Amino acid sequence: MKVWSKALLVAVLALSLVGTAHAGSYSRQDATLFLDGQVLIRFDQLLLGWTTTDSAIDHLRYQITCLKGKIVLNNVEYLDRAFGSDQDVVRWKQSPSSLGRDLSYKNFHMDRHHPVSFWKHNKLDIAPYDLDTAKVRFHFHTLGRDYQVTWIPKTGELSSVWQ
Repeated sequence: MKVWSKALLVAVLALSLVGTAHAGSYSRQDATLFLDGQVLIRFDQLLLGWTTTDSAIDHLRYQITCLKGKIVLNNVEYLDRAFGSDQDVVRWKQSPSSLGRDLSYKNFHMDRHHPVSFWKHNKLDIAPYDLDTAKVRFHFHTLGRDYQVTWIPKTGELSSVWQ
């Protein structure tokens, strides 16, 4: 009888895991970038999650901290090639115009240094989607240039280019 109840318990647990096997998220924590050797930013958390039914990407969460220099976050985008395109297509933008969120490192009186953090949790409904080509792109302005920092959730790669 004990063997039968253990087998039943294992079967129930296995079936409960099958329903959520493809649901979940990709995340990256504590990734730092030096932009032009003068601005240091840290992505404390990057998280892209999808529904338990695997039907849509449903949230994007990020936290960014500026550890050195002056920087402004202008926009955040989600891109992929879900519709069979050869090019990445912007499927979601945080704002139709510039956010203008100043993340600049602050120096206050009495030499107290204060890093500035910005945290945002976005509810999304992107379907269909392609996790193999998914990218999250952050648009920053610093040092008189526009930077694009791209996070590839599947590999965890974080890279930047400037224009």
